[in-house]
Amino acid sequence: MNTQIQWTKPVCQLDSEGIYIGQTEAELDVYAKDGSYLVPGGCIEAEAPSEIPAGKAAKWNGEGWDFIDDHRGQTAYDTATGEAVIIEKAGALSDGLTLELRPSECHKWNAKKKQWQPDPDKQAAKKATLQAAAWERIKTRRSEAVQSGVYVASVQKWFHSDAPSRQQYIFLRTLPALPDNLQWKTIDGSFVQMTKPLLDELSMTLLTAEQADFANAERHRTAMLQADKPEEYDFSGGWSAAPDIQTA
Repeated sequence: MNTQIQWTKPVCQLDSEGIYIGQTEAELDVYAKDGSYLVPGGCIEAEAPSEIPAGKAAKWNGEGWDFIDDHRGQTAYDTATGEAVIIEKAGALSDGLTLELRPSECHKWNAKKKQWQPDPDKQAAKKATLQAAAWERIKTRRSEAVQSGVYVASVQKWFHSDAPSRQQYIFLRTLPALPDNLQWKTIDGSFVQMTKPLLDELSMTLLTAEQADFANAERHRTAMLQADKPEEYDFSGGWSAAPDIQTA
């Protein structure tokens, strides 16, 4: 009776960690008298593993297959820093790694509960930083309001209120008397005669508006400090009116 020669046979290919990759073929060793095969490196003569469950990998233990966790290609996170790490090897996650994304930089890892939890100290520090930044924005807006100009009712004109203009007003008040027919340029580019009564009215208007803007800034600061999200606090209201004209 003729026996059909099996020139090849399936073998299992493993990676360097013993993880099943797939099947390949070993060729019959024609010089061997025992009918053995030339098994490629990294391969074993064994039955292929049964259906591998999702999220698992088959690992050869020397006698059979073990199914182990397989997170290869997934993103894990360092529980100390929250830094993302790409998993490259099959097996259980290393200590100090989790598949759960850290919700924010103000969370820390609870090793007992194996979950991220809010860190009150970090939350407080972050909020303080956001509050400080919001206060700086409020102060910037206050400065804009203070220097945007003031309206003097008696002459129905807007006057400059920036720092150089204020210095000029202060200088005028040091003079024993104002020069005759002193023409003063207003914001709209027109001129008015500066007199002692007008200078007094302008000075008082400047002071009143400035005090109002500083008080408004403090009101916004108090409200901002009570807000859950200081970075979103709206401080647009309550400032002194500004001229709807370009400075000339």
